[in-house]
Amino acid sequence: MHLIIAEKNISANRIAQILAGNEKVRAVKEGSVTTYSFDTKTVVGLKGHVVEVDFEPGYTNWRSEVHTPRSLIDAGTVKKPTEKKIVNLIQKLSKKADLVTIATDYDTEGELIGKEAYELVRAVNPTVRINRARFSAITPAEIRSAFESPADLDFALAAAGEARQTVDLMWGASLTRFISLAARRGGKNILSVGRVQSPTLAMIVDREREIENFVPQTYWMLSLATEKDGVPVEARHTAGRFTDHDAALAAEAGTKEPLVVTDVKEGQKTDRAPTPFDTTAFIVAASRLGLSAANAMRIAEDLYMNGYISYPRTDNTVYPKSLNLNGILEALRGGAFDADIAWVQQHRRPVPTRGKKESTDHPPIHPTGAAAREALGSDRWKVYELVVRRFLATLSPDATWATTKCLFDASGEPYTATGGRLVSAGWRRVYPYSEAKENILPAFSPGERLPIKSVNLEEKQTQPPARYSQSRLIQVMEELGLGTKSTRHEVIGKLVSRRYVEGNPLRPTLVGRAVTEALDNHAETITEPEMTRTLEEHMQLIKQKQRSHKDVVNESREMLHRVFDKLEEHEKEIGEEIMEQTAEEHTVGPCPVCGRDLRIRHLGASQFIGCTGYPECRFNISLPGSIWGRAIRTEETCPEHGLSHVRLIRKGSPPWTIGCPLCSHIASNVEALRMMPSMTDELVQRLHARHIYTVSEIAGMQPGNLTDALGVGSDEAGRLIEEAKDALDILRRRSELRKFIRKIVPPRKGRSHAKINKNLLEQGIGDISALSRADPAVLKKAGIGDAAATELLEAARALCNERTLREAGVPAVSLKKYLAGEVGSPDDFCYLPIPYLSSKTAINPETVHKHVDMVCRYLGRPTPAKVTKAALERGREELLAIPGIGEATVERLYLAGIYNAATLREADAEAVSSITGIPKARLHDYISHLK
Repeated sequence: MHLIIAEKNISANRIAQILAGNEKVRAVKEGSVTTYSFDTKTVVGLKGHVVEVDFEPGYTNWRSEVHTPRSLIDAGTVKKPTEKKIVNLIQKLSKKADLVTIATDYDTEGELIGKEAYELVRAVNPTVRINRARFSAITPAEIRSAFESPADLDFALAAAGEARQTVDLMWGASLTRFISLAARRGGKNILSVGRVQSPTLAMIVDREREIENFVPQTYWMLSLATEKDGVPVEARHTAGRFTDHDAALAAEAGTKEPLVVTDVKEGQKTDRAPTPFDTTAFIVAASRLGLSAANAMRIAEDLYMNGYISYPRTDNTVYPKSLNLNGILEALRGGAFDADIAWVQQHRRPVPTRGKKESTDHPPIHPTGAAAREALGSDRWKVYELVVRRFLATLSPDATWATTKCLFDASGEPYTATGGRLVSAGWRRVYPYSEAKENILPAFSPGERLPIKSVNLEEKQTQPPARYSQSRLIQVMEELGLGTKSTRHEVIGKLVSRRYVEGNPLRPTLVGRAVTEALDNHAETITEPEMTRTLEEHMQLIKQKQRSHKDVVNESREMLHRVFDKLEEHEKEIGEEIMEQTAEEHTVGPCPVCGRDLRIRHLGASQFIGCTGYPECRFNISLPGSIWGRAIRTEETCPEHGLSHVRLIRKGSPPWTIGCPLCSHIASNVEALRMMPSMTDELVQRLHARHIYTVSEIAGMQPGNLTDALGVGSDEAGRLIEEAKDALDILRRRSELRKFIRKIVPPRKGRSHAKINKNLLEQGIGDISALSRADPAVLKKAGIGDAAATELLEAARALCNERTLREAGVPAVSLKKYLAGEVGSPDDFCYLPIPYLSSKTAINPETVHKHVDMVCRYLGRPTPAKVTKAALERGREELLAIPGIGEATVERLYLAGIYNAATLREADAEAVSSITGIPKARLHDYISHLK
């Protein structure tokens, strides 16, 4: 068997389909892993890394006095499976294989993943032949070529990846533990530090400091407006920026007619076509389409896996000679780009454009197959079209502009105006992502006199440097040697997910600044790029076989020990600095009751805003549970309450901005206050003035305290408290109804749970009891489909029945037996015969009678006569003695209340037949036998 190991399931499937040609591919699922087989070949996909590097056992206790954070630098490492099912399947298949081909992505990470697969194979089949298929696109031509000419694994390239894994684990784990312990942060609040992450964060913090410390300089710009042949023209003073206000005023005063044209210069400018995409250039271009770096790369990876574009992780900006450009153009035909392709083929430049970076691993990013907008969807099409159009632009001629520069004299003051006209659109015809703004000036001749319509002296100020966008930050990271083409966008994603940075463009949070500044003050090596750049350069030397994995890892250990020398010396100061600054991270403003700080508190799944004066001051504001996102403060402040706005952040979801927490608290509780019959606008205002906002606060107060707070009489205070308790009960039942519906009715587009509950409330359904009595038509009107309505009603009735039985006193253990015997409603207890209930549940008939008596008394209904266990057993024997009656018939007779010979003798055959389904003739036979 020829075993082929791909990097992911999607690529395994595609590779199998390509190699199989016209043969049918058999997809077989083993557990949760799918294999694709044809002829003698089997293809299986990994999930990227299926093993991970971790420390040897014994290092999990963060507070260990033996295994301190520094000890992780020299700790041994082991590889352990992360995807056991895939690992087991790979090894099972490897035992049968006589050839194994590694077909993972061809880059450092892909080669390391391939080496991990290689080791899994070798562990169970030491002699099997293993080769490597290298490709830059998952297209028929590339895949077939790669498998026709396989190579060997590049162990040097994999060693570079292993070195990065070990170094990143060592730096990240030891520094994260040290900083988190120093700042007393644990659980979900640990403070992450990383070899690439920390200098990247430091750049964002440094830029924020530059912005904050920036002192604007005032300058003035002088311009005039003129016209010729009805065409308005703006000309600017040739001095450009005036930094001297007096000089600017003098130039303004000296600007007088006549305005004379002194010189006209005509020229031509070449607008070079863009160079091919490498990863960084692609991310920058995608950001202009509104895509984050991580999202752009995720979509590009998906397009690559499906054969639409080439491998998106590349540093190359030069098409290799082996790349069939004509073939790519032909492959794209028959779709949305036919007109553009035809134009490019007709006007194609002699040589494609080329950038400054050239490598041999992968070509620049380019399209590899035709696609339809409908098949890809909005975002994938957006990225695919960008790649296609960039490729077409690199084959297109340059654009050309006709330029004009006119010089004017206004009574001795020099002015100039420039214009540009697009003569030949060239590449811009097929790549519309950068706007070509024309400014066409009228034809001027030297000596012409023009009118001065107005003179404008504009005061301006220099602006601080801009914050980094994600794409710009990736460019700077590349320039500084931070990270790799494959990891830079992931580093930024980690900074966002760890709440070190926020927004777009990026700005540091308080905790991001606190960690960076503490490291800057005491171990600047971590936040400066030099160390990371040096290690990156040395890992490149591993690829080139000029350094070994062991050398670079040991060098990294030495660097890290020097860092810890500084850190441990200043551990206390580092912890205090971070704690002092991060306390502000959770502080939203002053408590309206006592003036001390209000802080966001996280307690497991719940979160709230509480006063730091607790327990003396018990003021607090509720927040949605952390399931909706972790609460953080933002920079915006409420003008009324002086509190920072709050936002909920949840991975994979857009943020939920709550705004001012007190404004939100007031607004969300006013409706509940209005449920109290005696509540008025004036009372609401008086309550708010005393910082009482919820019915639960009123319900929990003593009448005397409420009298003092509102200035009302004790009777009115007592009435308000009772009304608040009633309102609280209604709210509790509504909340229970919301949770009940959410559990049973799945949400769908256009039908949110909030909308369903609102509609039900408008129909008078505010609790589960009311729901259980509802007409299905009402539920349908509320937006619930027939199937869901049936399920909801059945569940509501079952729950209400169970509650009634519990309230009547039926014990939980017995109730479980009744429900298992399909005895679920109070009516069943009141109207079903005791022998039948006992038979269905295996509960003693005396006990059944006790439960029946409880339920009947609770409902105000008569209790049936008691039947003893002895009487039931004796009667059963009497019935079984009658010819034709067996165990099954006895069970059916119980349903009609017949449990012995006497009750059968007195029975009405017609009535019993209708209840039990036993034919009347047979019943007459049973009765006649007794007579």
